[in-house]
Amino acid sequence: MRRRPMIWMFAIFGGSGIAFVATFLVLVMLAVMTSTSGSGILQACAPNNPTGGSGVVQAKATKAADSIPENYLKLYKEIGEKRNIPWNVLAGIGYIETHHGTLDAQGVTSGENYAGAGGPMQFLKSSWDIYGADGDGDGKEDRYNPADAIAGAANHLRGSIGKMSSSIPLSQSDIRRAVHRYNPGNYTPQNNPYANDVLAAANRYAKGYKVATANYASATCAGPASLGSGSFGQKIAYAAAYWARADPGTPRPPTQKDAKKGGAPTPYSWGGGTPNGPDTGICCSPNGASGTNVVGFDCSSLALYAVYQASGKKITIPRTTWAIWRSNKGLTKVPRNQLAPGDLVFFSNLSHMGIYYGEVNGVRWMVEAPKPGDYVKFSKFDGRGSYVGALRVTPPSGSGKPDVIQAMAPSGAGTGGGAA
Repeated sequence: MRRRPMIWMFAIFGGSGIAFVATFLVLVMLAVMTSTSGSGILQACAPNNPTGGSGVVQAKATKAADSIPENYLKLYKEIGEKRNIPWNVLAGIGYIETHHGTLDAQGVTSGENYAGAGGPMQFLKSSWDIYGADGDGDGKEDRYNPADAIAGAANHLRGSIGKMSSSIPLSQSDIRRAVHRYNPGNYTPQNNPYANDVLAAANRYAKGYKVATANYASATCAGPASLGSGSFGQKIAYAAAYWARADPGTPRPPTQKDAKKGGAPTPYSWGGGTPNGPDTGICCSPNGASGTNVVGFDCSSLALYAVYQASGKKITIPRTTWAIWRSNKGLTKVPRNQLAPGDLVFFSNLSHMGIYYGEVNGVRWMVEAPKPGDYVKFSKFDGRGSYVGALRVTPPSGSGKPDVIQAMAPSGAGTGGGAA
């Protein structure tokens, strides 16, 4: 059973139950008639914007009752249409629970609140185990991911009243019972203050709403809010530094996951990481460490991610340190005394690499994913031995076509060295 974690709101309709029911039925029908068609469930993560602007950010709290973050609105409508549930009912739940994921409270983007509920739609784990969903098709069911959470809420609404199939139409009575069972307390469907609050919010959205800034905050779907307005290399450095551990005395990029409330260091994962973010790795590194259950980056995947994101997803570099170093397109060797932010720096016979960040307070820094058991972090560049050289990535052409940097990797090259 999912429990309401927030402080109760008084039902604004009071005892006008009959008038409310009639009005609600009309407005729900209106919302169904005016919902937009989609081409499948929207991805919860939007691409970063390397030229600034909204990218992947936590929106300010959308406390206005008529305001819905853009991405949540699309999810409510697409999932509502897919599951044959009025979208504004899903939005009503999202507003009452967490103001569409924008409340700054424990259990919204990570952890659990006092009742054990978590995520934008506030699921107890026991309920999530029953109704959890993969709303964005990434193969995972994560109650902190808004696409998954909203799809899970749709499952809960249908499943709790025994009408899981989307082909079964829901009556006005079904909807009230389903919302009641989302958080029943010690009430009946007709006198449940929570149900009254949700349906009142749904009524407001059926009448009209404002589209707010997108809110892409979640525990597993996040990235730099802005890669800055500087050079292409600076954007590469910022993209990598977003994941760096916020150690005392180290630089603070414009956005940094570990420095956010509820943030956490990003671990090294042997073979882990993708152009779109941290991921589980493989087994096993030369020292026997496995990345199969660790969500993070290794050193070369961190560079792969940073370049891909900073280029607006136009440039994909090779996957391993050796392949990157031997690339014959789009990368230029630069002398050590001419390093600039975003340059890729190599060490230890090409078994390890990092991303040069630049000089801060008289210290030259780089970002790296060092080894199993460690985290993505800032390190002092000048104190590192076994330096091999540096490569600079050519900025994207602006043609709009992906620039895949060709690799001349040796046959059978692996990730190698325990840190690639």
